[in-house]
Amino acid sequence: MDNRQQINPGLNKVNKIEILGKIKPIFFQHFEPAVEDFCMRIDLEFGRQLGKNREKMAKEHYIKLLEYLRLIRGDIKQNYLSKVNDIFDGNQQNTEDGERGPLDFSKISLIGDDAVKENYAITLIIRQCEHLFYEELVGINRLLAFQQGQQTIADGHNPMVPEKLVRALVEVVKPLKLNTGARITLYKAFEANVFSQLGFIYSELMTRCETVTPARMKVEQYRDQCGSVPNPVPLYAVDEIREAVEPIPAKIEQPSVAFRLLQKKLELWRLAHFPSAYDLISATGNAFYEQFEIKNALQIMQQVNDDTYPGEKKQALKRRVLRKLEELSFSVDVRILARHDEDMLDLAALIFNEIEQDKLLEDAVKAAILRLEIPLAAASLGQYSIFTSQDNPIRRLLDDLFDAGMFLNADEDDDRLIQARIVNAVSKMTLDSGFELSAWVTESGEFSDYLNKKKQRSQNIEQNARQLMISKQALASSRKIILTTIENSVKGNKLPTAIVEFLRGVWADVLLDAYTHKDERPEQWEKSVRAMDDLIVSVIAPADDNERKQILKLLPGLIAELRRGLKQISYDKSAQSRFFKDLAVWHIILMDKKEAKKTLDDSDKAAALSVEGEQIKTEAITNPSSEQADILTEGNWVAFTSEAGLQWGKLLWKNAENMLFVGKNGAKIVEIQVAELAEKLRLGQAALVKASEEKITERALLKLMSL
Repeated sequence: MDNRQQINPGLNKVNKIEILGKIKPIFFQHFEPAVEDFCMRIDLEFGRQLGKNREKMAKEHYIKLLEYLRLIRGDIKQNYLSKVNDIFDGNQQNTEDGERGPLDFSKISLIGDDAVKENYAITLIIRQCEHLFYEELVGINRLLAFQQGQQTIADGHNPMVPEKLVRALVEVVKPLKLNTGARITLYKAFEANVFSQLGFIYSELMTRCETVTPARMKVEQYRDQCGSVPNPVPLYAVDEIREAVEPIPAKIEQPSVAFRLLQKKLELWRLAHFPSAYDLISATGNAFYEQFEIKNALQIMQQVNDDTYPGEKKQALKRRVLRKLEELSFSVDVRILARHDEDMLDLAALIFNEIEQDKLLEDAVKAAILRLEIPLAAASLGQYSIFTSQDNPIRRLLDDLFDAGMFLNADEDDDRLIQARIVNAVSKMTLDSGFELSAWVTESGEFSDYLNKKKQRSQNIEQNARQLMISKQALASSRKIILTTIENSVKGNKLPTAIVEFLRGVWADVLLDAYTHKDERPEQWEKSVRAMDDLIVSVIAPADDNERKQILKLLPGLIAELRRGLKQISYDKSAQSRFFKDLAVWHIILMDKKEAKKTLDDSDKAAALSVEGEQIKTEAITNPSSEQADILTEGNWVAFTSEAGLQWGKLLWKNAENMLFVGKNGAKIVEIQVAELAEKLRLGQAALVKASEEKITERALLKLMSL
């Protein structure tokens, strides 16, 4: 008998509701962004998961399918998160029996093949997650059991197990206008992008909730002694849970030596640019506005989008703030901005002025980032390290947003998703929470992780593209060598048209295969070249009986080598049969002296092809822009202009003749010859981009520090 349940039979239910209410915010803090990020690019991930099966679908159907997914991605996210929330609250409905548990193969004949296939795919995902995150699941179950005063609990009492999360997704996906194959693909896309993160979420949740305290140690000792727990001791830290949902006020910093130096540089900059909107405000009075008052004024300006006065936004930020402070003040005393606060508002304004003047940032992205001026100024009050440390989270987020917004192409799905993610981050920071340092810290970490994943994915795509170009150029080089070898062999000989076409169109592939494996099997290359030379000799009329005998002697070996080579490249059997029949007829004719002379005379007049050797021609276009194209190095950006608009391309790979440009996502933009790029530069259809290597905040502050 379970003594614990006898002691307090109603304990489990009460504790479960309370404990899950504490744990749910922490779980959703990590789970919701994963779902949101995936749903933002659901069509792209769906296409990737579909893989080669895309080729089996009609193009129009595939496009409509992606458009449908883009249209309903918001509903999928909202409905799925709502279902998961219901699981925590105990409001979820039981799924149908046919959708739960492993397949019963004895009943497969009673249901359709599609249902079997879908059920199997769902079960496989659940089992895979349970296998991958077994240790984390055991830890979560132990934590929940201890919280409820039990030794163990069943998986069914854990709302975060893969079984429940996947089944909730099935309930959301089932009503969609998707066939079985599309639903399975969507499940797998969720698995790759959302369920794959469960291990991290479980570990993070345990780290946040567990606290080893002396009280807990006493409970463990009591359990060892009598196997019961009179009063469960919470393993979660209430302060930590509150921290996850409530911002903690930032500690006010003291101006550092580095910041005081920056203030001196700002003073020199003001003198150098006098008069300007950044000159110190001259005002009488020795009372200063408090920083919380300045922050309050900034919040009101943000909320009402204050544009009451003509030319208001053309004024420096600090002057707009001071005017708002005067409106809000009921004191008869004249107050001014403290020097530290005035300098910080000016520094923030100078950084955003640098962003506004940038000519490479797309207007839509620039407009979004510029909305952060007021929230950043508010969050920076008393945080002097934002202007002296590149690792400051406020500064890092602004730098990352700017960096992410550079060189985005409007026609690339990945780039549109990045722009949407930037807008999403800005939207968060323009809310009231964005006026606190804690919100910037959280978003800075999340956006940095997002950006790192994007960069890693782009690097992988770039690596594949680079390797493909290397292989492609190696193949092109090999083909030139093969073509030259063939032309040198046929040069000066009058051969039947069919033989020349065979050598150039068919045997060239045999030679190419042998050449690419020349280092491994050098003897095969020699045999393939010798077979070509013997074939040429065999279709030229012998000068005398001695040559005729030599040809007859080499024919068996020649035919065998030709058959072996054609088999190596999987040459069409019917075409192969026709070729050998025609070749046999040709050899019979050549072995007959009279027929050989007559045939050769006819072929001279009609069918024979004179091959004096085709030259491989290369042309170089020279113009004043050739030098610009030649000096481009990998990593340089070029802006290509077309009827569709501006397109950014980064030089990923280059050799003496060709270049490969890719977009920010690593995908190919254009493969172009050096000479062709030079011509585009000359015609104004392309332009070299000179982008600063410094972060945007560093670029703005360097203008001060250089004084």
